[in-house]
Amino acid sequence: MPPLPDAPARLRALPLLLVLVALQWLLVANPGYFSHDELQWGATADVARWRDLPWVSWTDVGTFQWRPLTFNLWMLLSHASFGWPQAMHLLWVLMGSTIALALGALLLRAGATAAVARGAAVLFALGPYAAYVHGWVGTLADLLWVGCALALAHALLSLRERGAAPLAMAAVAFAFTALGLLAKEAALAIPALLAVAWWLRRGQPVPLAAVVGSGLAAVAYLALRLDTLVAPAEASTYAISPGSAPRNWATYWLYPLRPTAFEATGTWFASTKHLVITAALALALLAAVARRAPRRALALLAGGSLAVAPALPLAFPANQYGYGFWAWAVGCVALAWPALGRAGRGLVVFLALVTTWHGVNVQREMQRVGQKQAVFQPALVQALAAHEGELRLLKPARDEWIYRRLSHEVPAWRGAAIGDRVVWVDVAGEADFAVAEDGGLVAP
Repeated sequence: MPPLPDAPARLRALPLLLVLVALQWLLVANPGYFSHDELQWGATADVARWRDLPWVSWTDVGTFQWRPLTFNLWMLLSHASFGWPQAMHLLWVLMGSTIALALGALLLRAGATAAVARGAAVLFALGPYAAYVHGWVGTLADLLWVGCALALAHALLSLRERGAAPLAMAAVAFAFTALGLLAKEAALAIPALLAVAWWLRRGQPVPLAAVVGSGLAAVAYLALRLDTLVAPAEASTYAISPGSAPRNWATYWLYPLRPTAFEATGTWFASTKHLVITAALALALLAAVARRAPRRALALLAGGSLAVAPALPLAFPANQYGYGFWAWAVGCVALAWPALGRAGRGLVVFLALVTTWHGVNVQREMQRVGQKQAVFQPALVQALAAHEGELRLLKPARDEWIYRRLSHEVPAWRGAAIGDRVVWVDVAGEADFAVAEDGGLVAP
């Protein structure tokens, strides 16, 4: 594979970045937030000076969610911008769009044409997994670990072009993998993906030394953390359920082709007929790639599975775990594009339209939730300020999941305490307030 030092220039990075941000404007313009995670960190970071922030320990490896790089950076960003949701969303979209550009540039260096690389960058950024991650401020960890993985891939290519020694490649692989693991445990997929790249290309462009270096970082991480990871604390979403792995694996493959499903768990709400059609489309794509580019198909299947492997034993298949999977899948299909015939390319274009439609639907839902949050939280703290003791809210007939997330263990909003004073009830006669359609509070 010849070196392509001008790849970023050929990608026309700045114009493409502006296009990507414009195509995600629904996320950027979101006036509110999505869930309790960002509200909790916003409350934690609500201090007078950044020096007063309660920094997360870099050495407390016994903590279940030990993500010091993610949490400390997230707290710093929340301290600076939480009061302006659009600024936070713009930053997330910019980070996600930069990752899309990095993917496109990597495909250029791997031999794709500029048009295919740009198309892949757009397809990645507009897909449902990316829309979810770029639209929810609670997904900084996923942006960081996937960003580390792509940065490592570029670094290895550059080192190879310069004829670097294997030890240097091992050291770089170790460093980037360790950095990814400080962001999220999902980065355990990095050495596995490097191994797939090494095996399929017989050591080019990924040498065995890089696989070993990355693997050593993962082994060291597991040596410190395995006991904690397999015994999740109170967080039920991290409960270990090995029997869920096959269903979760199918979920991550099928979800992008179910445009009406907002979250991955909604994939299975479809009828049996629709699920069969969805599975047939996914299999048709794999067969089309395998027919013309069998090694690309093997990379797609093996690498895509390994990208989500750390999350497969969990009981709850969350969207953000599919972010790295989506980058790998889009990349594999883009590299297979030149070999595909007319029928294969037609199928890819059709599926690209379906996944983009899905991504736009996710963007719209993210904005819808944010609009409700922007009204609900101020109304809630106002009601709490005028009320003694618990505040009983009537469970809404629609969108109950939104308000339960927005009131779950949120300590405060803009300095006004919330805590555990919110109680949801089923009977209007027992409620102090009901939630209006726009998120405000009204008489029950």
